[in-house]
Amino acid sequence: MPMMDMPIQELNCYLGKGNYPSDFIDYWNRQIARLNERDLEYELVKKEFLNECADYYELYFKGIDGARIHAKYICPKNRQNVPLILQFHDYKQSSKSWYHLTRYIGIGYAVLAMDCRGQGGMSEDLGGVLGTTVCGHLMIGIDDELDQMYYRKVYLDAYLLSKIGSQLPQIDTQKIVSYGQGQGGALAIVVAAMNKEINKCVAKDPFLADFKRVWEMDLDSLMYEGLRYYFRWFDPLHEREDEVFSRLGYLDVVHFAKQLNCKFLLGTGLLDSSCPPSTQYAIFNQAMCNKMHLVFAKFDHELCNRFEDEVLRFIQFEEGCV
Repeated sequence: MPMMDMPIQELNCYLGKGNYPSDFIDYWNRQIARLNERDLEYELVKKEFLNECADYYELYFKGIDGARIHAKYICPKNRQNVPLILQFHDYKQSSKSWYHLTRYIGIGYAVLAMDCRGQGGMSEDLGGVLGTTVCGHLMIGIDDELDQMYYRKVYLDAYLLSKIGSQLPQIDTQKIVSYGQGQGGALAIVVAAMNKEINKCVAKDPFLADFKRVWEMDLDSLMYEGLRYYFRWFDPLHEREDEVFSRLGYLDVVHFAKQLNCKFLLGTGLLDSSCPPSTQYAIFNQAMCNKMHLVFAKFDHELCNRFEDEVLRFIQFEEGCV
């Protein structure tokens, strides 16, 4: 087995470095309650693709701060009560192509895929925060109010997307799946923790977890580069280290995993240097739901055909649907 991280025996019982805010649940419950009082503001713009099996739409909705958030929506034509995949993309990317997303139609599912604000897609980020915005999005808002943290906004955008998905007329609200890799895996977990209508959650190589562990491993580069940059430029003596990691605790996917009550499938590559395996094991070990962990010894932070085949099995709601 690869040994870039802890031995497997230690990984199997590793729970993370902590930094669990005492008001974590209260804070996020307030955010959700506030959004639940809002009317969902969205529009669907039909796209004309020559596909007799599916309808295609651009979906735009008003995000948590009024930003215009974009998603792609594809649903089987002339069908009702279809399962829905909420798909989230990895860091710095965008929602997958129409071509890629059309594959879900073949198994009778609709798909709703969001562009994270200010990244590679069409969603806008209004900005307006105090402090640094260099070297990634993780630390944006760290010196401002908690509500100004970039990923707090993305998490709540994703929650709004899930609520919109439940309102779409073709969708069976008893058959909703959240799915993603990397950043998308993190969002899949966060949304499933927030929205109890989600029945299954699939995450591969999830990002945004166990920040202190990443920092201690000196892997605060690539996807976590904002951590190193922030301490080098704004706190080189680490006088505010506890404060910074306490603030990041509100975003830690490990803590959201504790709130999962749906079926959960996690995939981990043991050579992942972007999102270290130990941080992913902490997610899995903290989850108390019906769960399954697939571990790929010789894989990095990358696609894995075998994992996608297992996803196809996992997301089935009825025998014989694929």
